[in-house]
Amino acid sequence: MPLFDATVFALTEIRGRNLASNTVGHVLRSIMFFHLFLDFRGIDLDQRMDNGELLSMNELEDLVRQSRRPIDGLTSKVAATHPSKLARKPLADQSPTASLEKVRMGITRSEEDVVSTAVMATRLQYIRSYIQWLVNTRLDRLGIDSQKAVMLRHGVTRVTEAISSRIPRKSGRALERQRQGLSESDQAELLRVIDPACPDNPWADEHTRYRNALLIHWLLELGLRLGEALGVRNSDIDTYHREVTIHRRADDPVDPRRDQPQVKTRPRVLPLSERLLLETQTYIIDHRRQLPAAKKHPFLFVANRTGQPLTLVAAKKIFVELRQRCSRLPKDLSAHVLRHTWNDRFSEEADKKGTDPETEKHIRSYLMGWAPTSSTAATYTRRHVQRKAREVSLALQTKLMNPGNKK
Repeated sequence: MPLFDATVFALTEIRGRNLASNTVGHVLRSIMFFHLFLDFRGIDLDQRMDNGELLSMNELEDLVRQSRRPIDGLTSKVAATHPSKLARKPLADQSPTASLEKVRMGITRSEEDVVSTAVMATRLQYIRSYIQWLVNTRLDRLGIDSQKAVMLRHGVTRVTEAISSRIPRKSGRALERQRQGLSESDQAELLRVIDPACPDNPWADEHTRYRNALLIHWLLELGLRLGEALGVRNSDIDTYHREVTIHRRADDPVDPRRDQPQVKTRPRVLPLSERLLLETQTYIIDHRRQLPAAKKHPFLFVANRTGQPLTLVAAKKIFVELRQRCSRLPKDLSAHVLRHTWNDRFSEEADKKGTDPETEKHIRSYLMGWAPTSSTAATYTRRHVQRKAREVSLALQTKLMNPGNKK
């Protein structure tokens, strides 16, 4: 049976915020991990909160240590000590990593296995939010002893601050090694091979050629996430004003895809160049309209033979085929690399126009769909500065060793 508090938290705090289903899954798995940890340590958190207590510093340190491990490693430990408790974990029936049968069969990870720093950080952030919600919910109840309420308020401050201070952050070296966008030569090669008239185009079918070219142009020219592009409806495109609106439509009842593409960013209106709008209209009229099933749904990008909305799996396969069949393209080519490429191009354009850093940050955040207070824009700006600094440093070194070279 699902845990009551975890279920209420999921329904009121997570689903109510219209988050993407993948994000909801991450939150619930983090809560599940936390409850597994409580069972592993024999902690009755409800009883502790009744007494005005939460977790000790020793327990918090252990929580942080355990959060570096895959969830099925902790599951196996609980199965060995408290097997009956696994049956009541949220998502237990849906998460393959939490399968008791796997534990009984001995399918567990090595103690040496660790999750990525990003997974660990996300897990701790969601656990911190869940603990805050649990305490606030308890404090809102009538009849709680005033002294214990004070203890709980102090306790939750201490616990959340302790967790926050232990959430891993990216190092400077990690930031320098972040994924880069395509070089100008790689962009030119990509645009060449996806041209429907190019003899090196990897697709034989006419609809597939025009659809894939349009999809890549949308990603490269607008900086969209793949899920955002796949969620665009024909009605989202305003041909008169040459604009497209990127909407958030979690659990869209109109979308028949089992794994619905999700918009993780903020809704926004993006301008379309005259050329990109014309290419889009040509695809709709000359290619999409030829598939009868495409008339039964509103989504712009459709599968070649069925006419159904293009799936994430099929869209990702486009980049697999490009990497495999076009040897001159980068081996890490993906939709997200195109998003990085857009950001690199944006930085170059901002430099040419002399845009001040703060204005550049706000414009970038809007076009990318990030919150105005998001630090993501600063990441791209910092990376651009690092690249420019590298160019200047190398130029200075060259001039020092070649005094006669005035370039």
